[in-house]
Amino acid sequence: ACLSICIGVGALSAAPAVTPQSLAMDAFTAMGMKDQYFGEGSQALETVVTLTTTGTIQQWEPGESESVADLTKPDGGTSTFKQTWDRTRGLFRVEWTRPRPGGTRTFTEIYSPEGGYVIGNDANGAPTKRAVQNAQNQPIHTMSSLRLRALLREQERIAIVFAMHENPERVSDYPAQTVGGKRYPAVQYRGDNGTFIVMFDPATKLPAIVRTRDFDQLMGDSNFDAVFSDWRPASVAESTRNPGVAGELKLPFHTVYMLNGFKLFDTTVKEYGLNTTLATDAFTAPIAIRGKAARPAAIGKVPYQWIVRRLASGFYLDSEPLYTDDGNSITLTDVAPNVSLATGSTHNTLIVATDKYLVAFDAPGDDGQSKIVMDLAKQKYPGKPFRYLVLTHHHIDHSGGFRSYAADGATLVVGKGDGAFFRKALAAPSGLNPYPIAGKIEPKVVEVS
Repeated sequence: ACLSICIGVGALSAAPAVTPQSLAMDAFTAMGMKDQYFGEGSQALETVVTLTTTGTIQQWEPGESESVADLTKPDGGTSTFKQTWDRTRGLFRVEWTRPRPGGTRTFTEIYSPEGGYVIGNDANGAPTKRAVQNAQNQPIHTMSSLRLRALLREQERIAIVFAMHENPERVSDYPAQTVGGKRYPAVQYRGDNGTFIVMFDPATKLPAIVRTRDFDQLMGDSNFDAVFSDWRPASVAESTRNPGVAGELKLPFHTVYMLNGFKLFDTTVKEYGLNTTLATDAFTAPIAIRGKAARPAAIGKVPYQWIVRRLASGFYLDSEPLYTDDGNSITLTDVAPNVSLATGSTHNTLIVATDKYLVAFDAPGDDGQSKIVMDLAKQKYPGKPFRYLVLTHHHIDHSGGFRSYAADGATLVVGKGDGAFFRKALAAPSGLNPYPIAGKIEPKVVEVS
């Protein structure tokens, strides 16, 4: 009898095991959804077939700030958007009004894993060279494979609870994470477009933070976090297949995107529309370019931060080469004896050859572009290493490829007061750099007035 009592007490005290899948399922339930079958020809009321979201996004760009002293100034303006998601077919449509110097950019994106299309000019300057005009005299073009993969990843981040519920075998255990002094149970989800760390609010069971690990030219290996809040019910329309019943679905009305603690995007949703009737041509690509779009690029080849943030600012060149428009290349042009200009990209590098070494002025973009320029310079001036890289300022479109020169032994020459910033940047881990740097970089930096 005593043994039976002991066994009984032990059984009562044993807590149910918390598995990664149970955390994901708890989030699914906390959003107001559940696996429920109403019979053939009907659907659960919580089923999201289409979702329309309208709202605003305020943006910042630490890599384009006024100074290294405060990476949040100035802000990058505010965008408005209307996004439509056809969950059953994996289709997206986003209608944008985004800031540009002296005005706005108005354009529409239509995309899926099969390809992406842009209607209107999404850039501050001229559209990509492959753009054509439609009947409304708007430029239209296919998305590059790099842009498509980056956008699909961000859509997967937003819909992470749906994705985990549909693919529980991709959910795995992950250590609890502490962010801002708060501890969150976490799981890892290997999605179609990237690997996500999902952290749950222990009180509400809802996703609090969805993280990816990204490379940033100035900060190195970084945490890119979507921080969800203001979860509120969004009414689900009465189902025509299940008349007489209505339900509610909780969705986040506020999302802040952070990079290593720096705010990049602050999104406020004004309204959700669930399972509403859509226009028949909502996801129809322009006929002139239909079927010509590239498939998503390989995940490991995509500079996510560069693409997402340059799209926001309007300075993204939507091309497969990334640095140049399609069909172009970076070349060296002599502008004076022993002085060459690397052109062909959106931003240039000046090379000056002395009798023993080379000096570069500016390292635009990233280490991929720097390696192209360095190879061209070493072919033209054989046997001469780079001794100095002069950076006119810290903006990533002028300085993002500094690591390649530093790895070659060059000393960075920067403005007065910027030395500590670049020493920290050189010391930052860069294992996620799409263009790996061999060996340890010695952080040699000098300041000039």
